[in-house]
Amino acid sequence: MMKKKYIIWDFDGTIACTNDIIIESWQATFRHYLGHELPVREIEATFGETLVHTIEEKIPGADPAEVMDYYRSYQYEHCEGRVYVFDGVKEVLEELKKRGCRLGVATSRTAASFRRYMKELGLEGIMDAVVSMEDVTKHKPDPESVEKVLERFGAKPEDAVMIGDTKYDVGCANRAGVDSVLVGWSHYVDEASMAADGFEPTYRIGRPEELLDIIG
Repeated sequence: MMKKKYIIWDFDGTIACTNDIIIESWQATFRHYLGHELPVREIEATFGETLVHTIEEKIPGADPAEVMDYYRSYQYEHCEGRVYVFDGVKEVLEELKKRGCRLGVATSRTAASFRRYMKELGLEGIMDAVVSMEDVTKHKPDPESVEKVLERFGAKPEDAVMIGDTKYDVGCANRAGVDSVLVGWSHYVDEASMAADGFEPTYRIGRPEELLDIIG
């Protein structure tokens, strides 16, 4: 059992289920720019990447800024009521606060969209530190986002743990020297791809409440 005070969370696919609206937004974008959709599993494999990376890989030659605007506009216009907190996550967040833990978020989402969803989900104000896309120059699996959260807490890597749903979260934690927990309640995770990149989670859990058992 590990004793950790600083609990750093990813947002998409970890705290909240944004999978459906993300997939729908990508499919709309692919239809617009490519004339066809892509397999859902192929889109899931991009979860955790930056939008620019996905666009350059899937829509080569397109203007990333233009495509991002199209993608974000579609998601903004269609997301209301489509996002929900995974069962048990809110209760775990509240219990961690009761235990005296400090909660942080390291997300590749924009600060504005993160705040919008947290307010809509009834989680506004529960996080003690938030590092969003605008706060870093290098994105997951680069360690910068987790390091920024640690910096804001004045915390050491050994006193923290990162909770996430993708190899990018695990890689970010690995490179920051922070223990990691890979969650299994969100979507398919390509373990072979994660291993090929040299990333390895400290723990794997299938239900949010399991986090309480391993954090102690």
